[in-house]
Amino acid sequence: MPTNSSLPPMQQPQSRVDSIDWPSILPFLKIFGAVSTGLRPSRIALTFVLLLTVVAAGRVWDGFAPPSSSPEGLFAGPIREKQLVDAQESVRAVVIPALLQEQRANAQTASLDELEILLADAIRVNTTNPIEPSRYSSLVRMIDAARPRPSFESLNEAVRTSFYALIASVARADLPMAIGAGNALFVGVPVASWASAPCFTVFFVVVCILAFGWGSGVLCRMSAGDMSMRGWSFNQASDFIRPRISTLIFAPMFAVILGFVLWIPAWLIGLLGNVPFLDIVGGALFGIALISAALSAIVIVVLLIGLPLIAPAVACDGCDAVESIQRTGAYIFARPLHLLWYGFISLVVIALGTLVADFAATIMWSFAIGAYESASGETALSAVGNLRFLEPYQSAPPALLGFTQSITASLIDVWRTILCLLIGACALSIGFSCATRTYLFVRLKSD
Repeated sequence: MPTNSSLPPMQQPQSRVDSIDWPSILPFLKIFGAVSTGLRPSRIALTFVLLLTVVAAGRVWDGFAPPSSSPEGLFAGPIREKQLVDAQESVRAVVIPALLQEQRANAQTASLDELEILLADAIRVNTTNPIEPSRYSSLVRMIDAARPRPSFESLNEAVRTSFYALIASVARADLPMAIGAGNALFVGVPVASWASAPCFTVFFVVVCILAFGWGSGVLCRMSAGDMSMRGWSFNQASDFIRPRISTLIFAPMFAVILGFVLWIPAWLIGLLGNVPFLDIVGGALFGIALISAALSAIVIVVLLIGLPLIAPAVACDGCDAVESIQRTGAYIFARPLHLLWYGFISLVVIALGTLVADFAATIMWSFAIGAYESASGETALSAVGNLRFLEPYQSAPPALLGFTQSITASLIDVWRTILCLLIGACALSIGFSCATRTYLFVRLKSD
């Protein structure tokens, strides 16, 4: 009996391709599904609560700790006393002529806060030759620009500015700008924060680990359910993560401690260089210092690169702290190009999701402000900041308002802050979903 291969071409059975399963051929396309899963209301709400906890902790720190950053912001470095004195003298030279004659003597030695109070009193008292509102706003802005920045406020501004620059560069396909913005966000901000306020930096890192320890595991578990078509609910994911909260909290801390412990021998050998004759021993043992420093650098690099994969390792495979770091490190060194490619795709996906969330928030804000302004006028809104598409959070402009109008403006500004936090929650939720999918793809390729 003749086989199919022996039949003439015209008599062989014909096959037809009805469709192509592109996600099976190109698995990275499944990462784009993180936008739809990450923007689900329950996950946005959970991420919003986590983000709000971190912001509240930062605000509490600023309320009790003195400012630590330069008036120009976090990247300008720590506070320099001479710079502050010169800035205050420049402000006094401009503000004092706008004050009443009887106020000018006290203004010579007044602080910036006292200058602002004197300026407000001068406007209320001086009814014969009042200061224009625009002039008052410019003077208050000048006073505010000379103030040193609190630790969290400067960090928040730097993160927000760098993140939006990264999103804008990805949207424009500007690779050099994206590299610069990414370097500023992931390297420049932590280094500058440590240089300006090391105690706050340690506090903030611990707060982030504690806040996102449980939440990141729940979000990654639900994302893993999306990939396995099981669709785990919030309660199911929470029940799975609850006994593993300590792992999610201590895994990053364990990596930091391990890197520090491996660095100590190199530091001790360096101490020998301060003692005569023992410095010769230190030179002979410098090879040990090289090995110690290399191992410490490997641990820190694995932590920095593999940090987004630690939570998925716990949420997907139930790893403990040590195993999650080992597994993450193994995947980094086994499939570095795959990880780099999936990381790039994840960045694009996060940018797309952020663009959608930012555009929706901007439209909501514009419509609400337009309706409110048409009904009540611009009095209270004159002291409310703005919200624009792909632009960082803009602080409220200074304005003199009555008691009730000031409260109204503050409450409206709170709602604007909530919108901004929701944008950040969307970006983080999509990021956790991307991290989970990346982990599962790299695990599939490696195992």
